[in-house]
Amino acid sequence: MTTPAEDQRDHVMARASALRRELRAGLAQLPDQADDERTRTLDALVERAEALLRTEKEVDAAVEQVRLARLEAKRGKAQRTTLYLAVAPVAVGMVSGAMMLFGALNPVWLLLALPLLGAGLRIAFGPLGPTPLMVSRRQRAAYSGALAAILTAVALIGTGPTAQPIVVILAALATVATVAFLVLEAR
Repeated sequence: MTTPAEDQRDHVMARASALRRELRAGLAQLPDQADDERTRTLDALVERAEALLRTEKEVDAAVEQVRLARLEAKRGKAQRTTLYLAVAPVAVGMVSGAMMLFGALNPVWLLLALPLLGAGLRIAFGPLGPTPLMVSRRQRAAYSGALAAILTAVALIGTGPTAQPIVVILAALATVATVAFLVLEAR
């Protein structure tokens, strides 16, 4: 299924192709014509060449419209995906904050929970940049934020005395990666 922008591009490209064929056919006839007839043919060829130039500009504009439409579709899909993925960091950050308020957790967990909560809010509600690079960085930040939330939740639940420090370190690294992707996106 094609989009209206792709239909427009295909139509304009077909028109440019037809003008090129007419131009080549007219040029092929020139050596066999008399002077008066050659002058009329050259005038017609100049008009076709001008029409071809205008059409080539339309082709460029149509190709750009297709590119922009595809980017907008990718941005919309990325926005939905990142919004869904941002639920995990926000939820884990809020739950761990609530647990700290009620004394169930040590306030040191705030060092992990606050950046995770902030990154999740930025992923969910921050404006998405117009370039494909910004879109891919936001997606990477969303995936790493979801991973950081999962690791933080596992660390909060408790995995045992030997695995706990490893999970905390992995959660901290994933949180740092999420924040780094967001900083790179903002540049």
